[in-house]
Amino acid sequence: MLRWVAAFARSGWQASGGMGGNLQRFTQRLVKTVGMELRVAQQSDLVTVLGWIRGEHECRMWAGPNIRYPATPDTAWQDMEASDGNAYVLVDAASRVVGFGQVLSREGNALHLARLIVEPGLRGWGVGRDLCVALMDIGSASQPAEYVTLNVYESNRAAVRLYQSLGFEIKERGSSGAVAMVKPLTGT
Repeated sequence: MLRWVAAFARSGWQASGGMGGNLQRFTQRLVKTVGMELRVAQQSDLVTVLGWIRGEHECRMWAGPNIRYPATPDTAWQDMEASDGNAYVLVDAASRVVGFGQVLSREGNALHLARLIVEPGLRGWGVGRDLCVALMDIGSASQPAEYVTLNVYESNRAAVRLYQSLGFEIKERGSSGAVAMVKPLTGT
């Protein structure tokens, strides 16, 4: 159902009677209510996740330079040092994987979000936001943290805007085009 809702909304359908602009808000509310949940990732989930990546450039944009390409579930799991304590998937009501990410402990009371990705057909519909919030919640529950960090390529403008809307600020720009972002957790 989630895939149908997103495809329907992307089709540009405009209801008569003035609904038009409300369709996106309605769809976003519906996406949040169809029973998505975060669960511990398994190596086999990477079959789905890697299916969303079309080429070496997209692999690097998602996972950075330390993931071998072409990636397999086995090599990606090893290269990202994934475990049941740091890798999670967001699943829809039908238990289909719709997002993936890691939450890692860092020195100085920090959490780090890594390798965030959402099924391409669901991007722009609030799924990435739900994934980030769920990862921050689970990370904070297991480790008290003062702030959360993440890295993203600045050319991924949609992701940068999402992270900024969640309270992340650009802390540092790297020569590779990646930016380090940080979000304080104290007092939030």
